[in-house]
Amino acid sequence: MGRNRVELKAVCDAGPIIHLDELQVLHLLSDFDRVLVPAQVWLEVKKHRADALNHSGIKFEKVIVENPPSGVLSGMSKAFGLDAGEIEALSVAQRSRNCILFTDDAAARLVASQMGLKVHGTIGLIVRAIRRKRLSAGEVADILASVPQKSTLYIKPALLHKIIQDIKREYRL
Repeated sequence: MGRNRVELKAVCDAGPIIHLDELQVLHLLSDFDRVLVPAQVWLEVKKHRADALNHSGIKFEKVIVENPPSGVLSGMSKAFGLDAGEIEALSVAQRSRNCILFTDDAAARLVASQMGLKVHGTIGLIVRAIRRKRLSAGEVADILASVPQKSTLYIKPALLHKIIQDIKREYRL
C-alpha cells in the first residue's frame, strides 16, 4: 500500500515573489501545492510586480490574517523591526503545518528560525531547482550570476560568487 503524499505548502513574503518574477523563474513556486500569500504581502507584490500573482500554474492563495500575532512573534517583531508583511508571513507560517516560509529579509529569517520554522530565501529556492530537476546546475549558475543586473535582490557580491563557485565545483561545471 502506497503512502499518502504530504501536501507541499509555501508561505511567501513579498521579496521572493518579486525577485523570482524579475529573474523570470517564478515558475519554481509551482512545485508547491499551495502558495499562501498574506494580504499585506499581496498588496506589496501588486504594487511592485502587478502581474506576478497571475502566473498560471501557481496556486497563489491570498490569506487574510485576522488574529494578531502570538505574544512571542509580536515581541520578536518589535525587537527586530519587522514590517507588516513580514509579520503576517510569519504568523501564517506559524499557523500552517508542514510549510516552508520564503523571505529574503535577514531579520525575518532569524525570527523564523527562532520560532522553529523552515525558512529559505530566493537563492535557496533557485538552488533547490537543481535537486528537483527543474533546472540544470548550469542554468542555476547563470541565473544567479544575473541577480545583480536583473533583480532588486540584494546579496553581498562575495557571497553570491561563493554560491556560484560551490555549484560549479559540486556539479563540475
